[in-house]
Amino acid sequence: MKETLLKNKKYITMFLITGILFARCNLGLYYGGVYVLINLLFNGLAALFCALLFTTDKVPMKKALISPAIVWIVLFSTMVFIYGHFKLFTAADYYSRMITIMTALPAILILTLLFYNKDDVFDILSVSGSVIIITTLITSLCYDYVWGEWLMGMYSRVGSTPAGGVIDTGNLVLILLIPIFYQLIILRKVKQYLWITIIGIFEIIATGAKSSAFPIVFVFAIMIIGASDDIKIIRRNLIILIVLGVVAFAAIMVVPPLYGVLGYRIAELFTGMASSGEPDLHTSTGQRMAMMAGFKAHFWESPIWGHGFYSFREMPYSAIEEYHEGTEIAYRHVQLHMNFLEVLFSYGIVGFVLYYWFPVYVAIKAFKSNKTAKIMVFSIMISFFFMDLGIDMYYKYLLPYYSYFLAYFFMIKGQRNGFKAVKG
Repeated sequence: MKETLLKNKKYITMFLITGILFARCNLGLYYGGVYVLINLLFNGLAALFCALLFTTDKVPMKKALISPAIVWIVLFSTMVFIYGHFKLFTAADYYSRMITIMTALPAILILTLLFYNKDDVFDILSVSGSVIIITTLITSLCYDYVWGEWLMGMYSRVGSTPAGGVIDTGNLVLILLIPIFYQLIILRKVKQYLWITIIGIFEIIATGAKSSAFPIVFVFAIMIIGASDDIKIIRRNLIILIVLGVVAFAAIMVVPPLYGVLGYRIAELFTGMASSGEPDLHTSTGQRMAMMAGFKAHFWESPIWGHGFYSFREMPYSAIEEYHEGTEIAYRHVQLHMNFLEVLFSYGIVGFVLYYWFPVYVAIKAFKSNKTAKIMVFSIMISFFFMDLGIDMYYKYLLPYYSYFLAYFFMIKGQRNGFKAVKG
């Protein structure tokens, strides 16, 4: 039995990572009950399999767990626990230890599994990512009623799942696509991965999420530059990318369904930022500008240690998001919707450094890694720069921890002696 499991390590890892991502990123924890049980099931199976692998080779697990990655997630999670559980300063009252544990634990298990499958990582991530892109679409079709509006000719943003809203779905799909892009562009596995790339890009556009739509161009550019050492080929490919980007942008701004989902939000972004008057709270851009104004006005009241766990939404000046009560327009209190500002406001400069030192460390170290590591690390980092501009992700979502751990894995793998001590 043990030999059979070890012989099929690659496929078992595919199944476990797919299951963890499906449970946490498609089903989530919000609805409790069976959703939580499914998360526990896949995490429990992954933990048992990691224990089995440890009995045959202890080195990969030691390399995964005795690392800057684990120091980072433990330190930052502990800080969030202290702020949230003990309600330091002006903390919101919805902190959950379960969410913290079920965010950190899956990321640690996935990192450990990757260290035990260092030679098959692209196949594992690409197959797992392809399955999750499909399950995300299916889950959303079953859960998000707005898809029904498309059948009536009304094109609105779609893609919500029990685990999150449309922005969360767009961000998830982009991160899942990065290893697939590598297979498609660098390894030229067009037949295997072009179809899922098209489906994934469709999902991102359907969500109308600027935070995941904008980085696609930069990720493609990184992949194209990394695909060849020939300057002429790189120049040709970049010209093709620019032309395709212009055509895609024109289509988004001109074709009615695309404009109704994403184009109007791009137009609103530029018109909103160009306005010199009071922020228009009827628009998403105007609301975000009002949030930033509130941040700038009040951050310096407690810059070192911050104001408390999700404290911005507890402040009187955070009643910004517009909603309707019958025919009346009202405003609800909201968080900052930007990870950079949310971490700074909640935990101050200390918390900001505690969260962002790790991705900065990985990015710097990647410069000394091989080309594959550079491509993967910088693709993840540029994607998360835009994502962190668009939504706060540090508390409720597995995605940033999964992604930064993925970048860390590729950085280590890309170093000359990164896996020297690991057997097999």
